[in-house]
Amino acid sequence: MADAIRASAPRQWALRVAYAALCLALIMFALLPLETVPRLWAGPDLLLGLTLVWSLRRPELAPLPLIAAIFLLSDLLQMRPPGLMAAIATYVIYRTQRRARPMRDRSFLAEWMTASIAATLVLLGYWLALGLFFLDKPPVPVVLTQLVMTALFYPVLAAFSSAVFGLRRAALGEVDSLGHRI
Repeated sequence: MADAIRASAPRQWALRVAYAALCLALIMFALLPLETVPRLWAGPDLLLGLTLVWSLRRPELAPLPLIAAIFLLSDLLQMRPPGLMAAIATYVIYRTQRRARPMRDRSFLAEWMTASIAATLVLLGYWLALGLFFLDKPPVPVVLTQLVMTALFYPVLAAFSSAVFGLRRAALGEVDSLGHRI
C-alpha cells in the first residue's frame, strides 16, 4: 500500500507541473509577434481549451488556485484587464469541474458539448464584461471565430493530452492510492 501511495503522488504532482508548463508555453507563444496587422478572425484560445480538457478529465490535476494563477498571469502578460478573464474562467471551470464526476459515464460527444458550452460562457462573458465596463471590445466576428475554433480544437487537445500524458477520464468506481473515489 505504501508503494502505491509513493507511486501515485509523484505522478500526480508531475502531471500538475506538466499542465502548468504547457499553459506557460501557450502564454509565451501567444506573446510572440507573429502578425502585426489586425485580423478579422481569431484562432482558438488554446489555454482555455487545454484547461477545459484537464478539468473535465482529471479535475484533481488542475486545481483551481493553479488555474486562477495561470489565467491571472495570462491577463497581466497579454495586457488585458487584470483578473477579469481570470475570474470568469475560474468560475466557469469551477462549475465545470463539479460536473466532471457525472460526466464519466457519458460519451465523448457529451464531454465536447460541455466544454463548448463552458468556452462559450467564458468568451462571451468576457466580451460582455468588457462592454459593461466600457472597455475596448474585439469585434463580434473575432469573438465568434475564436469561440468556434476553440470548440473545434477541443478534440485535438483531448487527443494530445491523452496520447502524450495518458490523460483519460476516471472510470466509474476508480479510486486513488488512498482509497478515495476520484
